[in-house]
Amino acid sequence: MRALIINRYGGPEELQLTNLAMPRTAPGEVLVRIHAAGINPVDYKIRNGSMKFFTGKKFPKILGGDIAGEVEQADKKSDYKPGDKVFAMLSMKGGGYAEFISVKESQLCPIPEGVSMKEAAATPLAALTALQAFRKGGEIRQGDQVLVNGASGGVGSFAVQIAKAMGARVTAVASLRNQDFVYSLGADKVIDYGREDFTQTGERYDKVFDAVAKSSFPRCSRILKKGGIYVTTVPNRGLFWHASINFLRGKKAAFIMARPSGDDLRIIADWMSRGLVRPYVQQSFLLPEGPRAHELIESERVRGKIVFHIL
Repeated sequence: MRALIINRYGGPEELQLTNLAMPRTAPGEVLVRIHAAGINPVDYKIRNGSMKFFTGKKFPKILGGDIAGEVEQADKKSDYKPGDKVFAMLSMKGGGYAEFISVKESQLCPIPEGVSMKEAAATPLAALTALQAFRKGGEIRQGDQVLVNGASGGVGSFAVQIAKAMGARVTAVASLRNQDFVYSLGADKVIDYGREDFTQTGERYDKVFDAVAKSSFPRCSRILKKGGIYVTTVPNRGLFWHASINFLRGKKAAFIMARPSGDDLRIIADWMSRGLVRPYVQQSFLLPEGPRAHELIESERVRGKIVFHIL
C-alpha cells in the first residue's frame, strides 16, 4: 500500500511517499480502506520532533490521527461488515496518511448520511477535543456562558458548534477576516483579537476554552465566574501547578488531550445528522502533496480543516 512516512524528525520535506506492506489486524480490530485523512497541527509537531518525548525514535512513522473510509475486512463477530462507511480518531501512533489501516473497533463510528468522506475525515480529533474539553469541570448546562479562543481553526470551529449544541451562549475570539465565518458556525458574539483583548471586556464566563493555547490561566481567571474553568490544548508547567491546587479555589485550570472514543464520536455524528455540527474543509491534498499540506497547517492560517484525499 502507499503511505506518507517520515524516517526522521525535521521539516515538511521529510514527508516521503512510499510503498509498505499491508497492515495486519489484531483481535478486536477492523481493516479500513482509507478514502480521506484529516491533517491536524499535532501532525507537524510530531513531524518536527516537538513531541518526541511521546513519540520516541522508532522510524518510519506514518502520521495522521483522523481517518474516514470503508471497512475492507472485519471479523464475523464484528458489528461492522465490508463496505460500511466509517470514521475514527486514531491513537498517538497515527497511521492515517496511508491507503489502509487496522483500527480498534471501539474507536470506529458509522459516517452519518449526507456527510462526505472529506468532511468525516476532518471531524474526529478536533471534534472530540472540543467535546471532551467541555466535560472538564462538569458538562455544559443550558444557558452557560462559554468563550472559545481560536474559534476559526480546526478545534475552535467545532468547539463553537458543540457548545451551541449543548445549550451554551458562545463568545468566539477570532481575526477580523474570520468573523463572518465564525458567526456562520452559530457564535452569539465574536471578538476581534486584533482590536480587543478578550480578557478586558468585563464579561464573565462559565468555561473558557483556549483552543489554540495562546492565552493562560492567570490572564483568563479574571473572566471566569466562580466555579468556572479554563481549559487549554497545550499544557505548561504553570498550568500543571494551577491545576494541582484546583481544590483550593473556586476557579479551575485544566488541560485536554483528546482520547479516541467511538461512543463519543456517535454523539458528534448524531449532531452532524441533525445539522447542529458541520465540518468545514478549506482544502484537500493528495498524498504526494504532503509537504505542501504541512506547510499550510504549520502556517496556522487554516480556516476549519484541511485533509488528504486518498481514494
